[in-house]
Amino acid sequence: MSSVLVGMSGGVDSSVSAYLLQKAGYTVYGLSLIFWETRFNSGLNACCSVDSALDAAKTASMLGISHSAKDVRVEFMELVIEPFISSYKAGLTPNPCILCNRHVKFPVLLDVANQMGIDFIATGHYAIVENRRLKIASDHRKDQSYFLYAMTRETLNRLILPLGQMTKDDVREVARGLCLPAAARPESQEICFVEDCNYGKLIRDYEGGSIVREGPIVDMDGKRVGTHSGLYAYTLGQRRGIGVAAKEPLYVVGIDTTNNTLRVAPREYAAVSHCLAADINVLVDVGLPARLHVRSRSSGGNFPALVSRIDAQTLKVEYETPQWPAAPGQSVVFYDGDTVIGGGVIV
Repeated sequence: MSSVLVGMSGGVDSSVSAYLLQKAGYTVYGLSLIFWETRFNSGLNACCSVDSALDAAKTASMLGISHSAKDVRVEFMELVIEPFISSYKAGLTPNPCILCNRHVKFPVLLDVANQMGIDFIATGHYAIVENRRLKIASDHRKDQSYFLYAMTRETLNRLILPLGQMTKDDVREVARGLCLPAAARPESQEICFVEDCNYGKLIRDYEGGSIVREGPIVDMDGKRVGTHSGLYAYTLGQRRGIGVAAKEPLYVVGIDTTNNTLRVAPREYAAVSHCLAADINVLVDVGLPARLHVRSRSSGGNFPALVSRIDAQTLKVEYETPQWPAAPGQSVVFYDGDTVIGGGVIV
């Protein structure tokens, strides 16, 4: 009988994953990772805190499976929160979920599984692992394959994703039928350690007043049209919160950290024909150049592009039609049909 270590956040997805694996005949072990640095989650009801680990323990008890918790707050601070803040200070827009999966969540699960002699690891992500390939979830609206591209091949070979063929409604129905504690738990927010998606407040709290450095907002001709309160608070393609009155909506089209300048323009100036990606992770070897589909933001769709190599760790992605820009620091993920080929960080 095979064994599996399930990352249990206390939420409905990981809880149902543990149940489904138990039902399939696996010997299931639950592990909750405690990520939270207390000063960043005051009053925040989200996953991966001490409270959510207690919820996971209740679920494990109901299912009759072993459960333990591991404190990884130091690792989470050093490998996720601090790089997140440093990237914003540098004018980049990182994806903390990808950082977490790559540097904390999956490495810790795999390490604990190895220490305990457990065959597989599992999470409640909506994606499919089939024949050692990572694929898009059946429910495309919930698909989370974008967040998983940066795992190692070793991790992929040991990973089970029980929810890949299910919808969220299916999962909640299973949870309600079992009366699991997480059945009615709300969805976790987009950036789990940032309350109300206010990353500007997080950075100010962490860095103090020194991060608030005003500078010019300029248009496409270089004419000053306003003043920003700190480049860390803006991202490429942003429309709301710029603070400049104009006849038509303005969007952030450039962040110049060298000159502390924010560049804005109407929508028609924002579309781009290509991007460059570095820090490449490959899950399936393909010959380049290749025509693939790419996704450059977690909530966006896939669109066709020509992917070619510039050097060993830099790729050029040329879109068939101009696309809304993805901010440097975000990831671009490559797909062949429904299979994830790999991805990289937009530079």
